[in-house]
Amino acid sequence: MNFAWLLPFALLTACASTPAPADSDATADDTAGASDATGLAGDVSPGQAIPQGEFYINVDVVPFGDLLLPFKATITATGSIADGGTFATFELRAVSEKSDPVYISDPIATLTNVPVAKGGTFTVLTDTITLPGKASPTGTDVHIANFALNGTLQADGTFCGSVGGTVLEFIKDIATSTFKAVPWGTQGATPGASCAAVTVKHYAPIASCPTLVAGVNAMISAERQRKFTVVLPDDATAQNMPIVFLFHGVAADMGDILGETNYAAMQKQAPFVLVVPQSERDANGKAVSQTDWDYGMHAFDDDNPDLVFFDDMLKCASAQYKTDPKRVYVTGMSGGGLMTAFTALSREKVIAAAAPSSGGYLFKFPSTTNKFPMLITWGGAGDSAYGQNFDLMAHDLIAFVIADKHYAIQCNHDTGHKWPAEMTAANWTFLSRFRLGEAPVPFADGTLPAVFPNYCSVTK
Repeated sequence: MNFAWLLPFALLTACASTPAPADSDATADDTAGASDATGLAGDVSPGQAIPQGEFYINVDVVPFGDLLLPFKATITATGSIADGGTFATFELRAVSEKSDPVYISDPIATLTNVPVAKGGTFTVLTDTITLPGKASPTGTDVHIANFALNGTLQADGTFCGSVGGTVLEFIKDIATSTFKAVPWGTQGATPGASCAAVTVKHYAPIASCPTLVAGVNAMISAERQRKFTVVLPDDATAQNMPIVFLFHGVAADMGDILGETNYAAMQKQAPFVLVVPQSERDANGKAVSQTDWDYGMHAFDDDNPDLVFFDDMLKCASAQYKTDPKRVYVTGMSGGGLMTAFTALSREKVIAAAAPSSGGYLFKFPSTTNKFPMLITWGGAGDSAYGQNFDLMAHDLIAFVIADKHYAIQCNHDTGHKWPAEMTAANWTFLSRFRLGEAPVPFADGTLPAVFPNYCSVTK
């Protein structure tokens, strides 16, 4: 099953939220779960009041590729950090920084009389919450049962800690996730998302490439053991061949996407190198991320292990097979469609063309210098996986390519969440016509070759 990863990052949003399991008569020492809070309050001044006002909460949803999600909390409080007290009200709203202006939802949770223990630890616990579609990277509601913020108030007026709950669409526990809150308006580029100091890990490119073979290959990339399949044409010695990267979806692997698309058959039309990456796996072969691919991190650059993995595969395959640096293409389905758009927009200086199928982009769209062409394929109103609406994401992506002046073809096959067999030839035909940095002369008159299904058209 090659499904959309899709985004539960959605983290907060309270439908019907319930106050923490404590009442107005509870003492600070009775706070449920407070002992699970992480972080130290530091040097708290005697009588330093529990902070209140508006706060920006940044949540790192670790099981879903370290996706960072913002929220807004409005708090009224009594008491001090040292002696304990109460959040008289704790109101939570979902935020989307993808929209312009920034979208802030109506309250998704409002809790009252939440105890704060001596030393500033607390637990804000809700019932099932719903992250509304407008605040969800996928545009679709996501539900989290027993959502909890287990935090510690800091001497500098911030608070941070761990996150609990279960994303119902994925039946996935997010207990390894963390958060940090800073006064609203002081968040800057990122306030971090844990009690630890903000540190960004940058990975060096691969220093020495392995000798690649047709079939499954392995390399150490971004300090991780990674695998990828190389499929070679009959004439693997041809010079200046294109190179195509084909990304699999959630709960799928290299073999699945090769079988689903039959993409290697296109090598009979013209020689090119086909590279099929595998998402990072643990020692038991299980995907490390619930979304398979890592869409998060800070800079979407050499701090992202999957982007570094792409760089390393491209470097090694290009060196060994003498591929054309102006003909580097990316495509993929579902979670792989998301990874296609993510890679293309993060590596716009090397990607000649991209073809996401049932994909999209989960963040605020960047303005790009290289206006590379894009083939956007999806399955209409019934294109859904993990409760996420890929029809919405496709239209969101189309709106971006129009606004950012990319050349694009859109293909709505209207048969749901799948890769139609007829789209493989159209996909390759589209990609192979473009070279990096060259004007999109192919199909300029709006007329598509017969290989394209009649549901495809040039985006105006």
